Amino acid sequence: MKNIVKLFTFIMLTFIVVLFFACKSTEKVEEVTPATENVENVIVSTTATDWDENIFSGNDQHGYFFTTPELGQFTMIEGEFKKSGGYEKSGYGFVFGYTADDNGWLSDYLRFEINTSGEYAVFACKGSTYIDLIENHGENTAYMNVSSAINSGYDSVNKLKIQKVSEKGYDLFINNTKIASITVPAGYGNSDGVMAFFSVGKENQEDFPNQPVRVTYRIINSDSTAVSSSNPQIEK
Repeated sequence: MKNIVKLFTFIMLTFIVVLFFACKSTEKVEEVTPATENVENVIVSTTATDWDENIFSGNDQHGYFFTTPELGQFTMIEGEFKKSGGYEKSGYGFVFGYTADDNGWLSDYLRFEINTSGEYAVFACKGSTYIDLIENHGENTAYMNVSSAINSGYDSVNKLKIQKVSEKGYDLFINNTKIASITVPAGYGNSDGVMAFFSVGKENQEDFPNQPVRVTYRIINSDSTAVSSSNPQIEK
């Protein structure tokens, strides 16, 4: 009798164990990893800006050049410039590929400029060192070059264009005429940032306050390198 009871107990325990495992969930729980947003560089085309006039007439401004805030990071930018007052030899145009310190001072930059006398220059600058990028005449030289592509004289509109063609290469245009293909020297061209700039002549070159420096510009076309999500929101 005792053996029968033991056998019955063993059978019941076995049944309970089998039932437990049979009822246990076998649903597989997959590990979920956070989705990562893919970021890529895209080309964003911008449209023309309104004309912006810049006026300088202070005696403390003689001999300096002044820049706009950064216009953006560009692979191509094209702007129109018009000078209506100030020393005719003082340049205006674009500075680009620069390095700026925390206070906004440019420690090195590239400069593409024209003046109302029908001249242009392209050079690199680092501190007090200048390198002419049109024709190298040695350090600390930057020559103005005459070009028939420039509409000379006050109130004439001129179009300047910078096109980046490689990591250190640029094509430069004045009124749709390519006037130079430049290669940036080592140590320069550390960014794709671009600003417009305007030079003020020395005290003996300007007639302040009777005749202020007046330069108007606008951006008419550009391609900027911007960071964008691979799934951008579309604004309606």
